[in-house]
Amino acid sequence: MTSTVNLADLGRCVKAVRLANRMTLDEVVAQTGFTVSWLSKLENGQLSPSLEGLVRLADALQCGVDSLVEGLSVPPRFVTVKKGSGRLDGGRNGKPGPVAEQLADGWHARAMDPEILHLPRSVTRLRPENHRGERFLMVLEGDVKITYGDDLIHLAPGDSLYLCATVPHAITAAGRGPAKVLSVSCETSPNGHAQNGRAAKASRSADR
Repeated sequence: MTSTVNLADLGRCVKAVRLANRMTLDEVVAQTGFTVSWLSKLENGQLSPSLEGLVRLADALQCGVDSLVEGLSVPPRFVTVKKGSGRLDGGRNGKPGPVAEQLADGWHARAMDPEILHLPRSVTRLRPENHRGERFLMVLEGDVKITYGDDLIHLAPGDSLYLCATVPHAITAAGRGPAKVLSVSCETSPNGHAQNGRAAKASRSADR
Protein backbone atom coordinates (compact mmCIF):
# COMPACT_ATOMS: atom_id res chain seq x y z
CA MET A 1 0.00 0.00 0.00
CA THR A 2 1.45 3.37 -0.99
CA SER A 3 1.15 6.88 0.38
CA THR A 4 -1.60 9.10 -0.98
CA VAL A 5 -2.32 12.82 -0.98
CA ASN A 6 -5.07 14.27 1.15
CA LEU A 7 -7.09 15.93 -1.64
CA ALA A 8 -9.46 17.70 0.76
CA ASP A 9 -6.58 19.47 2.51
CA LEU A 10 -4.95 20.26 -0.84
CA GLY A 11 -8.18 21.89 -2.04
CA ARG A 12 -8.53 23.92 1.13
CA CYS A 13 -4.93 25.07 0.85
CA VAL A 14 -5.34 26.16 -2.79
CA LYS A 15 -8.52 28.07 -1.96
CA ALA A 16 -6.89 29.75 1.05
CA VAL A 17 -3.92 30.92 -1.02
CA ARG A 18 -6.23 32.15 -3.81
CA LEU A 19 -8.36 34.13 -1.38
CA ALA A 20 -5.28 35.51 0.38
CA ASN A 21 -4.17 36.85 -3.01
CA ARG A 22 -7.68 38.24 -3.57
CA MET A 23 -8.07 36.32 -6.80
CA THR A 24 -11.32 35.01 -8.23
CA LEU A 25 -11.73 31.63 -9.89
CA ASP A 26 -11.95 33.40 -13.25
CA GLU A 27 -8.67 35.25 -12.67
CA VAL A 28 -6.82 32.02 -11.87
CA VAL A 29 -8.39 30.33 -14.88
CA ALA A 30 -7.26 33.18 -17.13
CA GLN A 31 -3.63 32.66 -16.08
CA THR A 32 -3.56 28.86 -16.10
CA GLY A 33 -5.85 27.81 -18.93
CA PHE A 34 -7.85 25.57 -16.59
CA THR A 35 -11.63 25.65 -16.53
CA VAL A 36 -13.67 27.05 -13.65
CA SER A 37 -15.13 23.56 -13.20
CA TRP A 38 -11.63 22.01 -12.91
CA LEU A 39 -10.49 24.55 -10.35
CA SER A 40 -13.72 24.33 -8.38
CA LYS A 41 -13.42 20.53 -8.18
CA LEU A 42 -9.80 20.87 -7.04
CA GLU A 43 -10.71 23.29 -4.26
CA ASN A 44 -13.48 20.93 -3.12
CA GLY A 45 -11.13 17.94 -2.92
CA GLN A 46 -12.75 16.15 -5.85
CA LEU A 47 -9.80 16.20 -8.26
CA SER A 48 -6.21 15.00 -8.19
CA PRO A 49 -4.04 17.41 -10.22
CA SER A 50 -0.97 16.42 -12.18
CA LEU A 51 2.44 17.77 -11.24
CA GLU A 52 2.33 20.03 -14.30
CA GLY A 53 -1.05 21.32 -13.18
CA LEU A 54 0.25 22.09 -9.69
CA VAL A 55 3.23 23.97 -11.13
CA ARG A 56 0.98 26.12 -13.32
CA LEU A 57 -1.37 26.74 -10.42
CA ALA A 58 1.47 27.71 -8.08
CA ASP A 59 2.80 30.15 -10.68
CA ALA A 60 -0.61 31.80 -10.96
CA LEU A 61 -0.96 31.99 -7.18
CA GLN A 62 2.61 33.28 -6.85
CA CYS A 63 3.67 30.58 -4.41
CA GLY A 64 5.83 27.49 -4.50
CA VAL A 65 4.45 24.02 -5.20
CA ASP A 66 5.91 22.88 -1.88
CA SER A 67 3.73 25.38 -0.02
CA LEU A 68 0.64 23.79 -1.57
CA VAL A 69 1.50 20.15 -0.85
CA GLU A 70 3.54 20.37 2.37
CA GLY A 71 2.19 18.01 5.00
CA LEU A 72 -0.49 16.57 2.70
CA SER A 73 1.01 13.10 2.29
CA VAL A 74 -1.11 10.46 3.99
CA PRO A 75 1.06 7.51 5.09
CA PRO A 76 -0.12 4.02 4.16
CA ARG A 77 -1.98 2.02 6.79
CA PHE A 78 0.20 -1.00 6.05
CA VAL A 79 3.01 -2.19 3.78
CA THR A 80 3.25 -5.74 2.51
CA VAL A 81 6.48 -7.31 1.24
CA LYS A 82 6.20 -10.83 -0.14
CA LYS A 83 8.87 -13.34 0.78
CA GLY A 84 12.08 -12.67 -1.14
CA SER A 85 10.75 -9.55 -2.87
CA GLY A 86 12.34 -6.86 -0.69
CA ARG A 87 14.82 -4.42 -2.24
CA LEU A 88 18.41 -5.60 -1.76
CA ASP A 89 21.21 -3.35 -0.50
CA GLY A 90 24.85 -4.39 -0.42
CA GLY A 91 27.11 -6.77 -2.29
CA ARG A 92 28.60 -3.88 -4.26
CA ASN A 93 31.17 -4.12 -7.09
CA GLY A 94 30.58 -7.82 -7.49
CA LYS A 95 32.32 -8.57 -4.19
CA PRO A 96 30.74 -11.02 -1.75
CA GLY A 97 29.44 -9.33 1.36
CA PRO A 98 26.40 -8.81 3.56
CA VAL A 99 23.16 -7.99 1.77
CA ALA A 100 20.21 -6.29 3.47
CA GLU A 101 16.71 -7.11 2.24
CA GLN A 102 14.54 -4.05 2.96
CA LEU A 103 11.10 -4.84 4.38
CA ALA A 104 9.38 -1.44 4.60
CA ASP A 105 10.44 0.65 1.58
CA GLY A 106 6.85 1.66 0.93
CA TRP A 107 6.60 3.51 4.26
CA HIS A 108 8.82 6.53 3.65
CA ALA A 109 8.45 8.36 6.99
CA ARG A 110 8.79 5.24 9.11
CA ALA A 111 10.38 5.31 12.56
CA MET A 112 11.80 1.78 12.25
CA ASP A 113 14.04 0.09 9.68
CA PRO A 114 13.15 -3.61 9.45
CA GLU A 115 15.38 -5.70 7.21
CA ILE A 116 16.72 -9.21 6.78
CA LEU A 117 20.50 -9.41 6.78
CA HIS A 118 21.91 -12.10 4.49
CA LEU A 119 25.41 -12.78 5.83
CA PRO A 120 27.88 -14.83 3.77
CA ARG A 121 30.48 -16.98 5.48
CA SER A 122 32.73 -14.22 6.81
CA VAL A 123 36.30 -14.01 5.50
CA THR A 124 37.07 -10.43 6.49
CA ARG A 125 36.42 -8.27 9.53
CA LEU A 126 33.57 -5.80 9.01
CA ARG A 127 33.73 -2.22 10.17
CA PRO A 128 31.44 -1.72 13.21
CA GLU A 129 28.45 0.59 12.89
CA ASN A 130 26.60 2.68 15.42
CA HIS A 131 23.74 5.17 15.52
CA ARG A 132 21.44 6.80 18.05
CA GLY A 133 18.61 4.57 19.17
CA GLU A 134 18.02 0.86 19.62
CA ARG A 135 18.22 -2.31 17.56
CA PHE A 136 16.62 -5.74 17.73
CA LEU A 137 18.28 -8.77 16.14
CA MET A 138 16.94 -12.31 15.75
CA VAL A 139 18.81 -15.11 14.02
CA LEU A 140 16.68 -16.87 11.42
CA GLU A 141 19.31 -19.19 9.94
CA GLY A 142 22.93 -20.10 10.71
CA ASP A 143 25.20 -19.05 13.55
CA VAL A 144 26.08 -15.42 14.15
CA LYS A 145 28.86 -13.55 15.91
CA ILE A 146 28.22 -10.01 17.14
CA THR A 147 31.07 -7.79 18.21
CA TYR A 148 29.47 -5.30 20.61
CA GLY A 149 31.97 -2.84 22.04
CA ASP A 150 34.43 -5.05 23.90
CA ASP A 151 31.98 -7.96 24.10
CA LEU A 152 31.69 -10.91 21.75
CA ILE A 153 28.21 -12.44 21.53
CA HIS A 154 27.36 -15.71 19.79
CA LEU A 155 23.79 -16.40 18.67
CA ALA A 156 22.17 -19.52 17.20
CA PRO A 157 18.93 -19.82 15.19
CA GLY A 158 16.02 -18.56 17.30
CA ASP A 159 18.26 -16.48 19.57
CA SER A 160 17.67 -12.74 19.76
CA LEU A 161 19.41 -9.63 21.04
CA TYR A 162 18.11 -6.16 21.91
CA LEU A 163 20.84 -3.56 22.13
CA CYS A 164 21.66 0.10 22.49
CA ALA A 165 22.82 0.99 18.98
CA THR A 166 25.10 3.83 20.07
CA VAL A 167 27.71 1.21 20.99
CA PRO A 168 29.74 0.22 17.88
CA HIS A 169 28.77 -3.27 16.75
CA ALA A 170 29.35 -5.62 13.81
CA ILE A 171 27.38 -8.69 12.76
CA THR A 172 28.99 -11.62 10.94
CA ALA A 173 28.24 -15.26 10.19
CA ALA A 174 30.11 -17.47 12.63
CA GLY A 175 29.51 -20.95 11.24
CA ARG A 176 30.72 -22.77 8.16
CA GLY A 177 27.88 -21.42 6.09
CA PRO A 178 25.91 -18.20 5.60
CA ALA A 179 23.45 -16.78 8.10
CA LYS A 180 20.22 -14.83 7.98
CA VAL A 181 19.23 -12.27 10.63
CA LEU A 182 16.10 -10.18 11.16
CA SER A 183 17.19 -6.66 12.12
CA VAL A 184 14.85 -3.88 13.30
CA SER A 185 16.44 -0.50 14.06
CA CYS A 186 14.68 2.41 15.72
CA GLU A 187 16.77 5.54 15.54
CA THR A 188 16.31 8.62 17.70
CA SER A 189 17.18 12.29 17.40
CA PRO A 190 19.44 13.97 19.99
CA ASN A 191 16.36 14.81 22.10
CA GLY A 192 15.51 11.12 22.32
CA HIS A 193 12.52 11.15 19.95
CA ALA A 194 12.16 8.57 17.20
CA GLN A 195 13.04 9.99 13.79
CA ASN A 196 12.68 9.02 10.16
CA GLY A 197 14.62 5.78 9.81
CA ARG A 198 15.57 6.43 6.17
CA ALA A 199 17.05 9.85 6.90
CA ALA A 200 18.94 8.70 9.97
CA LYS A 201 20.25 5.61 8.20
CA ALA A 202 22.10 7.73 5.68
CA SER A 203 24.41 9.04 8.40
CA ARG A 204 25.48 5.74 9.94
CA SER A 205 28.57 3.76 8.93
CA ALA A 206 27.37 0.54 7.30
CA ASP A 207 28.41 -2.91 8.45
CA ARG A 208 27.68 -4.33 5.04
